[in-house]
Amino acid sequence: MSEILIKFKNLNWFFVFMISFLSFVGFIMIYSATYGSESKILISHVYKIILGFFIMIFFGLVEIEFWKKNAYLLYALGLILLIIVSFYGYLGKGARRWIDFYGLNIQPSEIMKIFLIVSLAKFFDEKKIQETRDYLFLIVPVILVVTPFFLILIQPDLGTAMLILLVSIAVFFISGISLKFFGILGFLSLIITPYLWGGLKEYQKQRILTLFDPENDPLGSGYHIIQSQIAVGSGGTFGKGWTKGTQSHLDFLPEKHTDFIFSMLGEEFGFFGTLSVVGLICIITYMSYIITSKFIHDNFCRIVGYGIITNFFFAAFINMSMVIGILPIVGLPLPLVSYGGSSMLTYFLGFGILLSLERTRKYN
Repeated sequence: MSEILIKFKNLNWFFVFMISFLSFVGFIMIYSATYGSESKILISHVYKIILGFFIMIFFGLVEIEFWKKNAYLLYALGLILLIIVSFYGYLGKGARRWIDFYGLNIQPSEIMKIFLIVSLAKFFDEKKIQETRDYLFLIVPVILVVTPFFLILIQPDLGTAMLILLVSIAVFFISGISLKFFGILGFLSLIITPYLWGGLKEYQKQRILTLFDPENDPLGSGYHIIQSQIAVGSGGTFGKGWTKGTQSHLDFLPEKHTDFIFSMLGEEFGFFGTLSVVGLICIITYMSYIITSKFIHDNFCRIVGYGIITNFFFAAFINMSMVIGILPIVGLPLPLVSYGGSSMLTYFLGFGILLSLERTRKYN
């Protein structure tokens, strides 16, 4: 018991506070999004924040060796869940992404992001950097990435699939892979792009094309992005006030509690409100970087840490970019702010691992 108390005391509580503060911002925005209706969503969100907080603290107390020892086992578990959801998952909004586990909706693709990061970290930790320059060694990690990528893509979940791909590329780079590999990867990407395009659903193709000309179909495929840009722009410098957004509360803004919550934030709190959230995300990212950068000689911890950082930052960047029209709409929530079950819990889990890394570095 005394050992657990020592571990608990040695957690980075300022880091915990910053993460909790960002999730509190999410609570404020979900309250506004559900103001006057849909109280079940708010109650569910609060429940998931509390559960996520305990998950973060629990895994902050778990030794990092747990992840290293069970990396491939966890990857296999994630892969099994992805296969199960492909056949037995229930349909929601045209996609088969969720498994009903005793009333709790689990999205295996979200959990798989963490499992993939730790499995790649273990692989590259067991190989010397010189060996990773031999491209034959990369067959295994490429298979580790491509398998869940296609399983998620056919759900279909383009956003999560692309995020997994981006995070995996970052992990390869962090692991010391030669730049020639990325050149070859880029060349192969150009070759297979037409085939990937042909495999996309029609609405996914339309979302990408709409990015270049949303006014071409303002009441159809371009509706979401146009209304989102109106909401962000109408907030001005200081916003219209909490719960007083017109685009959101008059239901012009779609999915205001999930994918487009940043748009509602811009409408109600204006430029300074959005800048504050961006700043908070950058602070958390920087603190995560500081924690991870200390592991110069521990390849596994370093790769896991940077993998979790890129997963969080890329997700936030893509979400904020898509709601202002820089990137196509791909259905990625804003980490710890948007309403979501598996997504939010996965980010809390990732930060729990970072807490474990910090504790390991300082006190072991």
